[in-house]
Amino acid sequence: MPFSITIKLGSNSPITFEGWIEESFGKYVGKGTAFAKGKGEIGPGVVVTNGPMFLSSHESLSVGSHVAPDEVLAYGAANGEDIPYGQPYCIFVPSHK
Repeated sequence: MPFSITIKLGSNSPITFEGWIEESFGKYVGKGTAFAKGKGEIGPGVVVTNGPMFLSSHESLSVGSHVAPDEVLAYGAANGEDIPYGQPYCIFVPSHK
């Protein structure tokens, strides 16, 4: 049974928002799916899902906006057994150089 979820940034520090990956929205995606681009303390990266879920919509953010840890980025749905209980629903992953 799917439950509505609010997808908040799981991070220890803020990131600078650099854009959405629009093709990730409006469908069911697997764990590790990138849906936003950003820049953290150690450089550029992506925000990825921390479990399988349906990504339905995202907040209205402008490029260059600062996103604080635990701030809402997107909305969606997930089956109860797929919800990453006790963990953030998305995390920032720095790009490897």
